[in-house]
Amino acid sequence: MTKYESEYSSFPNKKITKHNFADIDDDIAPVINQINALRSQGQYSQAAQLLQANKEVLSRFIVDAETFRTWEDEIYNTQKYARQVQQSVHFEENEDDVDCLEGDVWVGGE
Repeated sequence: MTKYESEYSSFPNKKITKHNFADIDDDIAPVINQINALRSQGQYSQAAQLLQANKEVLSRFIVDAETFRTWEDEIYNTQKYARQVQQSVHFEENEDDVDCLEGDVWVGGE
């Protein structure tokens, strides 16, 4: 049985995480500008504190290391899953509307 990464991903046992990112708007821009200003001044610990204090609201606007790890694990798990779940597609020679070639393999799910 294949071992999947499970620290940041539950795929294929659950759906892949949908993050619902959004563009920065006027409501969140002042916080993000303040974080960027602190970073540019080398005040990384203050920037980190501000990030942590606003983590919930910022999660839709800023991609962090945890998000990248989630993507990485989910892509990895998806690749492993796709390699295992293969089905051959059989069709009759007289079928006109088939858009595949003999020997094609379709990767599919349940």
